[in-house]
Amino acid sequence: MKNWDSTDGHDLKQKNRLSKIIRHNHLRHYPLLDQTIFINNQDFRWTIKHPEGYKSKEELLRDWSPFIPDMLFPISKTIIEFDGSFHTDTEKGARRTKLRNQYYSYAGIKLIVYNTDEFNKMTDDEVLADLKKKL
Repeated sequence: MKNWDSTDGHDLKQKNRLSKIIRHNHLRHYPLLDQTIFINNQDFRWTIKHPEGYKSKEELLRDWSPFIPDMLFPISKTIIEFDGSFHTDTEKGARRTKLRNQYYSYAGIKLIVYNTDEFNKMTDDEVLADLKKKL
């Protein structure tokens, strides 16, 4: 996992499948895929706009933490993450996942997490029923 990149498209199949289920069932939720969000480190407000007024990346990162959720629903302030083995089977992955989840919670963002392997085994009807409960 040393060279693992969270934007490498490893869960693109799941994102596309879930987007199709949402669209075909008229759930009126419109996801943004792999949209960077910035969460303020002091008051936990969040934005999808790049914070302005910073001269360097280091200066920006002192005040803001960037995250790239798998699916962001800005209107309902909901994020869906597809977590594979990296998030549970490695110390680094578990630590990052815990921090990510805390930041989302502090920012008032509803988080829905699907284990990638379990999601792949679910039928579309099972996914739809589960999603309706959680959204």
